[in-house]
Amino acid sequence: MVYPMNRQTGGALALLFLVSPFPAISQGMEALSFTGDLEFEHTRRNGASGTMVGGELFLRYEGPIGFELGADIDQDLDTGVDNTVPYLAVTFGFGPGEVALGAPQPVADQFIDIPDFAGIRELQLGIDQRTTSVVTGLAKSMSEQIYGARLTGETGALRYGASVHGVTHQSGAFWQVAGEYEVQSGTQIEGVVEGEDGNLGVTVGANHQAGQIDLGLYLTSQRIVGSTDAAHAFVGFEVSPSLSIRGHVRTEDGTVNGNTLGVEAEYGFSNGAYAQFGAADGNNMSMVLDASVGFKF
Repeated sequence: MVYPMNRQTGGALALLFLVSPFPAISQGMEALSFTGDLEFEHTRRNGASGTMVGGELFLRYEGPIGFELGADIDQDLDTGVDNTVPYLAVTFGFGPGEVALGAPQPVADQFIDIPDFAGIRELQLGIDQRTTSVVTGLAKSMSEQIYGARLTGETGALRYGASVHGVTHQSGAFWQVAGEYEVQSGTQIEGVVEGEDGNLGVTVGANHQAGQIDLGLYLTSQRIVGSTDAAHAFVGFEVSPSLSIRGHVRTEDGTVNGNTLGVEAEYGFSNGAYAQFGAADGNNMSMVLDASVGFKF
């Protein structure tokens, strides 16, 4: 039996990761890894402002028997609304891959690498609830917990996986099948199919990095929560080893009213800390301005 974790553990997990010497431990234990980022974000629109903390933090131990402990953190510091989804799973290594049981991260969230639109996590939170992955967006929007099982494997340049999930206090089961193929030229081709009760969501796309330039295009069509057809394209340029800029274009449902434009700039420091500024505007939304500081592990 899987017991859902208290959603308030998201903040506790973040604090635990920050104060514990996991990076030092990982240097002596190759099977142990600590990855992720944590960001404090301030946004303004129509004269109103908001502050939130967000990011992903994961501690993983890989082996014949291991574990996954982490959280997808989104917490509004002004209202106290917590959209964090914590993860805790036991993992079993086998041949080319791994099985995770308990409350593992959905496979789509592991494989699909779409950057936050204009670097604004508060804006991306709303986008996630109707694109990839729908089960994570639904759990966040309803303050629920995900539980289930995940299978992942790797063969050469191909990573693949599948997962099935339930959401506490909700009926039905979500399933996902995802894959990622890395081309030697620096291109990643990615895709995921998600389903629930006969309804499907599909995201396919690719990203490419060459020298100082990175770019990507992702297409989504889903009928699980409402109906969404969307495209997200981005292109970035590394001005210097510390400074990068990126522009975003997003369109939904093939109408002019669904078009949104965004731009972001990020300055990174040598210790993993960074500062980021972003702006987004669209025909069906007010301009959003963002300033963030964070740390990447």
